[in-house]
Amino acid sequence: MQAKVEDMRRRPLVVLFVLLSLVSCGQERMGTRAISVLSSGVINDPSNKSLRFDLLKFGLEQFCREMQRTGLALKMRDGEPNIGRFAATSCQSQILDEPNRQTILVRYAGRGFGWTNVTQRVGFESQGLIEYAPDFQMHGDAMYIYFRPRNVDATRFSTLLVESFVASTGINLTGVRPDDIGKSIVDAQLKRGFTVIRYSERGETDLGLGIVPLGQRPFRPFQVQASERVTLDNDRTEVHAGQQDYIGGINVDEDDQALYVTATVDGAPAVDLLVVPRAIGDGLFVKYTSTAGPAVPTAAPFAALLQAGTPLRQYIPVPRGSYTLILDHSAAVGSANPPVVALDDRAARVDYLIQVGDRP
Repeated sequence: MQAKVEDMRRRPLVVLFVLLSLVSCGQERMGTRAISVLSSGVINDPSNKSLRFDLLKFGLEQFCREMQRTGLALKMRDGEPNIGRFAATSCQSQILDEPNRQTILVRYAGRGFGWTNVTQRVGFESQGLIEYAPDFQMHGDAMYIYFRPRNVDATRFSTLLVESFVASTGINLTGVRPDDIGKSIVDAQLKRGFTVIRYSERGETDLGLGIVPLGQRPFRPFQVQASERVTLDNDRTEVHAGQQDYIGGINVDEDDQALYVTATVDGAPAVDLLVVPRAIGDGLFVKYTSTAGPAVPTAAPFAALLQAGTPLRQYIPVPRGSYTLILDHSAAVGSANPPVVALDDRAARVDYLIQVGDRP
C-alpha cells in the first residue's frame, strides 16, 4: 500500500483526477470510501496544497448553495436556538491561489432579520466581503473542510425595520443604533466561519456553522439513524410571540416523493406550522423583513398546529417543486393565539426535522 501511495505522489495529475471525481456532482454516490485510496496521511499533509485546494473549492460551493437555498440561520453558539435568518440573493467567490497565500473571497448580498429584547425584530439588507483561510482534514471516512475567516467586511448595511416603537422613536435618547445591532448579529455569525463535512457511502454532506472539531458533528436536535429519506434541515429555532421564522429551499424533485416533517415545541403552548410554495414564501420573507407584524399568506397547501408535549410527525404529499416552511407564533395566522407581547413574551423553542422521501 505504501508503494501505491508513493506512486500517487509522483503522479499528481492522477491524484488530482481522483479528487475532482470525488467532488463532482455526478459522482455523489462515490462517497468518501474512494478517497481512502489516497490515505488520510497524504491528504492531511499540508504540503499537498494544490491537491487539497480542489476539495476546498467544493466546500465553498456547498456554503454558497446553502446560503441561497435555505438561508443562513443566525445564532450565537452551537446548540442555541436561532435568533434570526439571513437569505442570500447572491453569493460569488474568488480563489486566490498563490504560492504563499491560498485564500477564498466570498462576496454576498441579501436580506434578513434578527431579534433582540431591546429592538424586537430588526429587518435589514446587507452585502459584504469575507476572506476565508481554508483547511482540510480527514477523520476516518469523513472529510472535514474548514473555512476560518480572516476578515469580514460588511461593505453595506441598511436597516429596513425596527419593530419596537420605543427603540425606533427613542434612538437619540436610548443610544440604540439599529444598524449597529443588526450588523453585530450578522458579523458575529460570519466571524464563526463554517465547516463542511462529507461522509458516508452516499456522499452526504453536513454544513456546520462555526469550526466543528475533528471527529465531531454539528449540533442537531434529532438523531437520524439509517434512513432512505434525505434530510433537508435539522435544527432548532426560537420564535417570540408575534414573530415568525422562514425555512426555505425545501425541494421535492420527483412526483413520487413527499415531505416528512417532525417537530416539537417548548416554552409556549403552541405555534402554527405552514408549508407554502417558495415563490409565496420569498414574497412573505421580503414583507417580514421590512414591515412590522407577521406576514400573512393568503393560502397554504399544508397547515398544522404544533402543540407543546405532542410531537408532530407529518407526511405531506405536496407536488414536485420548491417550498418554504413557516413557523408562526402570532394570532394572525392559524390556530395558535399567543398573548400580547407586552404582557407575556413566551418564546417558543421549536426543534424541526425536514426530510424528503418516497411516498408510501
